[in-house]
Amino acid sequence: MTKKVLFIDYDGTLHDSDAKYARRLDGILGLDGMQIWKAYLHVHRGIVHVRYPEKHDDFFFHQRLLFDYLNKPYDDKIARTLAGRFRQAQQETWTNPTFYPDALPFLNKVKENHALCLTTGDYAPEKAKALEKAGGVSYFSYTFDKDHLGLKGHGSSYYNNAVMSTKSRPEDVLVIGDSLEHDIAAAKGAGLATVWVNRRGTVLTENLPGPDFQAKDLMEALSYIQNL
Repeated sequence: MTKKVLFIDYDGTLHDSDAKYARRLDGILGLDGMQIWKAYLHVHRGIVHVRYPEKHDDFFFHQRLLFDYLNKPYDDKIARTLAGRFRQAQQETWTNPTFYPDALPFLNKVKENHALCLTTGDYAPEKAKALEKAGGVSYFSYTFDKDHLGLKGHGSSYYNNAVMSTKSRPEDVLVIGDSLEHDIAAAKGAGLATVWVNRRGTVLTENLPGPDFQAKDLMEALSYIQNL
């Protein structure tokens, strides 16, 4: 087995962030929380990241687009409620996390033979501490987020910067994540090998590069890594 530097995503890969946000957003605008969360992801990833990357952290700009996308008239009071619920859900991803059942067993196995780096969008140190508190051990040699490296999915600069920051060779790195665009395509653009953790059975689209390996969960990803 070849020793690898593993760049591991947090939200949707190790942590069930979708359920966390859906629960907090449920009932706003008379909609199901998951419906609102999926609409927000479309706005954030499909519109803001593509057309307005400089607005990445402008939540109220996102909300204007979100109301339009949901065909709802903009309401400032509801917008403030949404903002508060989003902040609560975001904080709960590390203060009251919901890790997938395979997350800690996976980390406990791969840390034996590989260097681990948490590569997430935001609050990487807090998320790493939550995992280490849950597992009772230190997992990560590095923790990276947009404040250190730039935006995930915005070209390949995030992963290029991560490789340089860890003083790794691209051929020694394996990226593990759940987002085809922000994890897999961005990493492939940096010349890195990838494992797509496709928990929901999403169909691979032709407009994005395919992963080197597709796993239904982290245990299947572990089997692939152990055979490298």
